[in-house]
Amino acid sequence: MKSSTKYLLYIGVPLLCVGAVFLFNHFSGKDPINTMPGKGLSGGPAGPGARGGGPRVLPVSGYVVTYETGESGLTRLGTLVANEKVQVMSELSGRVTDVNFEEGQYIRKGTVLVKLNDDELLTQLTRAEYQYTLLEQRLQRQKILLEKDAVSREDYDKVQTEFNVLKQDIEELKIRIGKMKIKAPFDGVIGFRQVSEGAFLQPGSKIADMVDVARLKLEFSIPEKYIASRLVGTQAEFTVEGVARTFQATIYAMDPQIDVATRTIMLRALYDNNVGLLRPGMSARVSIRTGSDQRSLFVPSQAVVPDVNGRYVWLNKGGKAFRSYVQTGNRTTDKLEITAGVEVGDTLITTGIMQLKDDMAVTITNL
Repeated sequence: MKSSTKYLLYIGVPLLCVGAVFLFNHFSGKDPINTMPGKGLSGGPAGPGARGGGPRVLPVSGYVVTYETGESGLTRLGTLVANEKVQVMSELSGRVTDVNFEEGQYIRKGTVLVKLNDDELLTQLTRAEYQYTLLEQRLQRQKILLEKDAVSREDYDKVQTEFNVLKQDIEELKIRIGKMKIKAPFDGVIGFRQVSEGAFLQPGSKIADMVDVARLKLEFSIPEKYIASRLVGTQAEFTVEGVARTFQATIYAMDPQIDVATRTIMLRALYDNNVGLLRPGMSARVSIRTGSDQRSLFVPSQAVVPDVNGRYVWLNKGGKAFRSYVQTGNRTTDKLEITAGVEVGDTLITTGIMQLKDDMAVTITNL
């Protein structure tokens, strides 16, 4: 029994394996005879359907570069800043006796924000005013005596000098007393307060920030080549995140010097923010006109790839991908102006960009 069982195993297992291979090839559509890669029935080269080792060809979309006529304009990133902004500070030292504002409150110019203890200064002023009255009477008597030659001119001048000095001391005391009331320098919104009643302030102690938000300044920079454009007095359109509308501001000033690091020049525009919809510090996408319509080379924005060396595009040359670094100019909603690096008639690769390598075989599917 044991010998016959071994004999059946030796014969049956190989037969089962051969049968399994034939069944697998039958259902997978493979030729059970021609199972060697790269060989046909006669051992020659494989036919078109055989798996070969040729180069991979990547299907991509292309874009033929042509001149386009459009508005000569710029789209830049800018920042909204307050028309006026100050840190309200104390000029003198003293203890806070009153805080007369709420955080975020709209304040009129001249409103008393904080009052410091001025009792000592008021006492000095009362004493000085009393001395002033006495000295004024004395000066009148000296004047009468001088007219009668009953007193020397020198004695009269001494009294006159004392009177003038005391008068100036009184004016100085009044100024110091006035500074104990810290007032709003302009109409605006007061920020978070940094002091409390009872606190002792030193000169330069911060009380709060105050900003004028009724008008906002829009700051943005443009390339130096546009410095000759007459932009002051023109309109700049801008949009901000979270607000579905376009705003307009009037360009009123250009920085007199160019930033040598970026080769750009700063512009400022004024926006009337009476509604209070916008706030200082918001970023803005600014669009301006820089001249008349002109013909330029524009390509789809997604075809331009940034890296540490600049910006580049992929070109199709003879069925191969070729990397070309470019210089860019103006930007529209979906296209970017190319000022150097491509020419009219070049075929730009617009899809599959992340898979491309230099000299990689490609085929354009949409042209």
